Parts: sequence; structure tokens; C-alpha cells
Amino acid sequence: MKKSLKFFRGRIAHCPQGPRQIEIINDAIMAFDSHNGIISRLFDVDHCESEKMEQDLQSLGFDDHYRENKVISTKSGQFLIPGFIDGHIHAPQYSYTGTGLDKPLLQWLDQYTFPVEESFKDPSIARERYEQVVTRAVSEGTTTAMYFATIHVEGAKILADILHEKGQRGFVGLVSMDINPGVPEYGQHTDAALDDAESFVSWIQQQKEISEEKRVLPVLTPRYIPTCSVELLSGLGDIARRHDVHVQSHVAESLDVIEEIERQHPGVRDVELFDRAGLLTPKTVLAHGVHLTDEELTTLKENGSSIAHCPLSNLYFANGFLDVRRLMKSGVGLTLGSDVAGGYSISMLDSMRTAIMTYRAVQIMNGERPSPTEPPEINHATAFYMATLGGARAMGIGEQVGSFAQGKKFDALMIDTTVGGNIDPLVVGIGQNGTPTPQEEFERFVHLGDGRNILSVWVDGKVCASQ
Repeated sequence: MKKSLKFFRGRIAHCPQGPRQIEIINDAIMAFDSHNGIISRLFDVDHCESEKMEQDLQSLGFDDHYRENKVISTKSGQFLIPGFIDGHIHAPQYSYTGTGLDKPLLQWLDQYTFPVEESFKDPSIARERYEQVVTRAVSEGTTTAMYFATIHVEGAKILADILHEKGQRGFVGLVSMDINPGVPEYGQHTDAALDDAESFVSWIQQQKEISEEKRVLPVLTPRYIPTCSVELLSGLGDIARRHDVHVQSHVAESLDVIEEIERQHPGVRDVELFDRAGLLTPKTVLAHGVHLTDEELTTLKENGSSIAHCPLSNLYFANGFLDVRRLMKSGVGLTLGSDVAGGYSISMLDSMRTAIMTYRAVQIMNGERPSPTEPPEINHATAFYMATLGGARAMGIGEQVGSFAQGKKFDALMIDTTVGGNIDPLVVGIGQNGTPTPQEEFERFVHLGDGRNILSVWVDGKVCASQ
């Protein structure tokens, strides 16, 4: 056990419980297993019984590591945080990020998304582009992601292999769709789509190295209601029940999609169709949810399903804002999603910042005035929670990742606010004699930081990226 242990000492910031509860420990000592990544101890040096802590550390071999200069430590301006969780990202769309965002959603899908995704039938294209998106996501601090792939089984397997190779934690979704009149060459027959979906789930579960680590998991992926027949949805619901796997899709995303669903299924909305098919489970994550009714929120809550809030893409395509306060009060789980390429940035820091700005926009639209005495309901702490522990809980992995609690996996980012040239020093007179407090330093990173400030990325206790 001692041989595989690694130690960290320095400042950490995480959400140990819920939103707006950022805990910053200025002098933390953390022990984790470098083989399986499990955190075995977390000490707050300034608030621990020193004798008991010294005994525990000695038994773990901390002194030997310290003498041999093997302890990971922080310097001034550095701190450790949990890795970011992206609850909704389209891996093949990364190649055209930032393109066509002036078009309505359905036109954008027909002109950009479907033709590009069709090209992933070529395994060499799939490998090249999937390596690009995974490498970039990890470098931006995303340690866990729920990916849409395409309808191609071989390409989805390649994406799963790349996650395994590069060390990222993730869910890989083979897209299922049997209706696509706009681009008919990009689609499947119902029976073939169901066969492919089940064979892909079985393939991941039977890959010895992947299945033993339980770091890369399958997720059933009916694209969204306008591209899925009732027969396809029902069949996928049956697969979800028999294999006990995750489900992802889109829900109440935009006005044009809602109109198309009404045309195809008069009087019935997407939440009801998913529910009828057995696709609303505690392992279901549905993107957007901008136009959900109160009754639909109740249905999601009763089934334990969650919403991936995609604030950046919502600004371009959703025809509305998601008031996350409403979801939080309803008890529906909530994660953040970059929604590449509907969202033009793969950085979860941009998703956090846009989530905060969306809340401010909702306040303005509602004529709400900020309280002079109470902090905002959605601020940097809430957004950080949604991108870490909140996201993990929404995706059903809250007992494994999202914070630095004992027994969880060491998925972590080393942050340095002094590098990159994007976070300038505070002016004299602000903070503590011109030096930011730990709370201010953390807040400034959320508001000003980017990939330049992420020095190292760990997943399962192993370094996946560093600079």
C-alpha cells in the first residue's frame, strides 16, 4: 500500500457538500493511491489534532516521501481543485467549432452537423478528430465528459479507445437516429440502430481493460425526438433497462425543435415521449431543458433524471434562457455542458462564466434587483459546483468524483494564477496589502482563468496532461 501512495501538500479548493459552499484549505495534506486513484486521507493541517495526524502520516510513509522530495506541493498563487465535468459535448463537432452560429438550429444541423458526422464513417478521420477533441478537453481541465459520437459503431469504439489511452474519464454515446429527412444519407434503419446500440454497449462492457477500470462507460444516445421513431425510443428504453446503462439526449431545447416535435407528435412533448419509452432514469442526462414546463420538471424529478445546462449554446440556438434557480428548487439534478459545437468553447470555465451571465440576464428580464445584503443565488461558487460535484451527482458518479472527499478518486487540476499573463496582480490596497485572499484568488481564476493556468491534470491519480 505504501509503495503506491502519493502525497499532495498545499492549498485546495472544492465543494464538499453543495452549491455556494466552497471550502478552501490553505494547508492540506492528501494521500492517494497512484494505482487506482482512491483518496485515502485528507488532513487540514491547521485544524487537525497534531499528534494523531503525525501518527497517521507516519504510518502512511509521508516522512519518507517528503525527504525524497516526492510530495506534490503548491507555491504562491497555486492551488488544487477537482477536475471539471462536461455533461454534454459532441465530439465530432469540435472540428467546426465556431462555425455557422448565425443560423437557426435545424438549418445548422442540416448544413454542418450531419454532413460532418457522416464523414466519420472513415475510421482514419474519426481517430484524427477524436484525438484532437479529447486532447484539447483534457488540456482545458475536463477530466470527465459525456460525449456524443456519431452513428458509426467503429468510430464510437475508436473514441472509447482514445479515452482509455489518454486517461480521461468519460461516457461514450453511439448516436441512434432513424429519421433524418434533411440529410437522408445520414441515418439508420430502426432495427439496425437498435442492434448497433446494444452491440456497442456490450462491446464496452466486455473489453477487459476498459471494463475493469470502469472509467469509460457506454451511454445510450437517442439524438433527439425529431430524429427518433417511437419504435426506436422504446427499443432503446428496453436496452437501458436490461443493461442498466446511462442515457443522454436533448430536451426542450429550442422553439423550432418544439414546433417540429408538435408536427410529428401532435399534443405530445419530448419529456412524455422519453418517459413512455422508459428512457427517464436516474442515469439519464438531458441537455438544455430551456422550455420545460413545471409538470415536466416534476416528471424528471420523479424519475431521478438530470439536466445538462448549456448556457453558451443556449444563447445562440435556444430562443430563451434557462433559469437554473427553477431547476434547483425543483430538485432536478444539474450539470454544466460545453455543448461543442453549438457552444463555441470547449472550456468549462467559459461555461461557468456564461452560466453566471445567464442568471444575471434572467434577473434583468424579470426586473429583479440584486440584494444589497445577500450573495447572488448563482455566482462563481455555484457555477464551480455545477462543473464539479454537482455535475458528478447529476451524472450518477457523485460517490466517485467531484470533490476531494476520502474514498473518492483523485481527479484534480493544479492551478497557477501567476502564469499565462491573463490574471494580473491586484492593485495595491485591494485584498491583503495588494495580495488576494485565497477566496479572491479562487474567484479570480473562475472569472479570468483559462487553460494557460492549468499546470497539470490528474485522472484516477495519474497525470493526463501537464505543461
